Amino acid sequence: MRPLFSVQHPADQPVSPRVLIHYFEGAMDAGNAGSLAVEQLLMTLPNERLATFDVDSLVDYRARRPVMTFTHNTYSSVSMPELVLDLLHDDNGEDLLLLHGTEPDYRWDEFVGAVAHLAVSMGVSQAVGIGGIPMAVPHTRPTYVHFHGSQPDLLPTQAEIFGHVELPGSLAAYLEMRLGELGLDSRGVSAAIPHYVARDEFPQGASALLTAVVQSTGLALPVGDLEAAASANRAEIDAEAAQQPEVSAVVSALEAQYDALAPRISAADASGAAPVLDLPSADEIGARLEAFLEANESGDLGQQGWSPSPEG
Repeated sequence: MRPLFSVQHPADQPVSPRVLIHYFEGAMDAGNAGSLAVEQLLMTLPNERLATFDVDSLVDYRARRPVMTFTHNTYSSVSMPELVLDLLHDDNGEDLLLLHGTEPDYRWDEFVGAVAHLAVSMGVSQAVGIGGIPMAVPHTRPTYVHFHGSQPDLLPTQAEIFGHVELPGSLAAYLEMRLGELGLDSRGVSAAIPHYVARDEFPQGASALLTAVVQSTGLALPVGDLEAAASANRAEIDAEAAQQPEVSAVVSALEAQYDALAPRISAADASGAAPVLDLPSADEIGARLEAFLEANESGDLGQQGWSPSPEG
């Protein structure tokens, strides 16, 4: 059997990454928030390929068929999936790892074991997964970010959003859990993306993700490009909403709901006590997440999402 990965980095050039950031295409990522964040890191930070995973043994090509180009009676090219581990250097020159690419269909345990071996052998002590989730929130307000992880005491004070819920698993969640069991500070960051733009690129969500990663890890990561893109994107959404009164009405209702909840979250942050929010039941949340995942696979996201609301 072929090895699960190959290493490209020279063995005589030691690296010392403290943090592993991971993101996988194919699972839930509303607003392409995680994808945009990865793109930002690769475009702005020095990087090199450290290891490449064997997607032939990990990916079901019939479930996610590679795109081929047919030109003038000839198949001229094919875009095959990739799953790679890159070495990056933040704005202060600190090493970090970025694991990204297509989410594997097979051999999750072997893959997680390989990632754990690579990370631990290089000295990684913290892992962070990133992604967007659809919620009934307005695009005109700051993006809410939810932290979760293997060591809850180390997470920032935040509102209790989810409680207990069963939902379809993802490799990112599985990796987060398994790395935590090995003793790493393994956590995830989820950005709340307005459900009405869940299928579109929402750079404000990506900016919020990287800002949260900075808060969690102390890395120096560039977000300026995303903030500029977010400003332009908001103007586009505002212009489209202005032409559709029913959309404007929805946004206004979401703004009122968000504004009613925001003071309680801010007060909790100041006091260190997480507020208890009046939320959909665990079954409702799980059902909506499952519906979103199914819609994502079929290409019809509809109006999935849920919203926290103040008690009373």
